[in-house]
Order: sequence, then C-alpha cells, then structure tokens
Amino acid sequence: MNRSFELVEFFSGRKATFYTVLFDGEELTEGDKFLDNEQVKQNRSFADLKHYFSNMLKRTGAEQHFFKHEGRPRDMVKAYYVRRGNLRWYCVYWSRNMVIFGNGGVKRVAKTQQDEHLKESEYAMRWVDQCIEKAIEEDRFSVDYDGKITGITTFNAEEF
Repeated sequence: MNRSFELVEFFSGRKATFYTVLFDGEELTEGDKFLDNEQVKQNRSFADLKHYFSNMLKRTGAEQHFFKHEGRPRDMVKAYYVRRGNLRWYCVYWSRNMVIFGNGGVKRVAKTQQDEHLKESEYAMRWVDQCIEKAIEEDRFSVDYDGKITGITTFNAEEF
C-alpha cells in the first residue's frame, strides 16, 4: 500500500491534536471512513470510543493505555481501542499531544492478519509511519509541543 498521501488535521483540542490520512485519489480521509462505517457505528463500544476520544482532546491528551501496539518492533503503529471491546482504530501514536488516525473496524478474528480490511488498515499506517521516519531523518518533519506538525504534510510515494 505504498501510495502518496497527505496528513490532514482531523480534530484539535486543548490537550491534543489529531490528524488523519488522505490517500491520493480518495475523497474521504481514512479517519472519516472509520467514523462512517456502519458496523463501527453499531458496535457496542463505539459510544465509549467517542467519549474517550473527546476527553483526550479536551482534558487528558492521548493517554497511552487506550493504545495497543500493533505494528512492528520500534514503530509507532498502534490501535486505539476500548478495553473489553472489539473495535480497532489504527493510528500512528506520536505522543500524548498528537496522533495520526487511519482506518480500522470491528475485530472478529484472533489476529489482525486474518481480516483483510483490518490488515490493510494496519499496513497503511505502517506505510505512513515509514514515511514519517524517513522525513524525520531528512529533517523535513517534526511536531511541536502542542501537537502541531511542522514541516511537510504531503508525502509522495516516489520519494519514500
């Protein structure tokens, strides 16, 4: 899933700024796709997920206990979830002040790789993470204390 993409501000609050990914050729961001998914909206954990999401923006910042490591060792790919729930919203967790949300869905399998949609959602965030890592190495990307991105927000697949 090596596609060009742009990081777009998704939600911003006193304690955190959340971004999402818009892949080239897509009309909806990955975060909007997750929020618009009927299976997600009908899931019993969705109301709690939205409640904690709002609290993180306004009161607490992105508390790590809501994020489960899902990527490879040493990357920043995680899944935002509510304990005892089966919703997974894949993201790049930068800090308590900034998270980049992708897509996700209802996890009904033991391993993410057993569900094609969840696997694609996670791997897309791995690609985003790889691009950000390279941009950091090249001194073209950083995040300030308030969770605002400085540097590039558009990532061309041919460059990465």
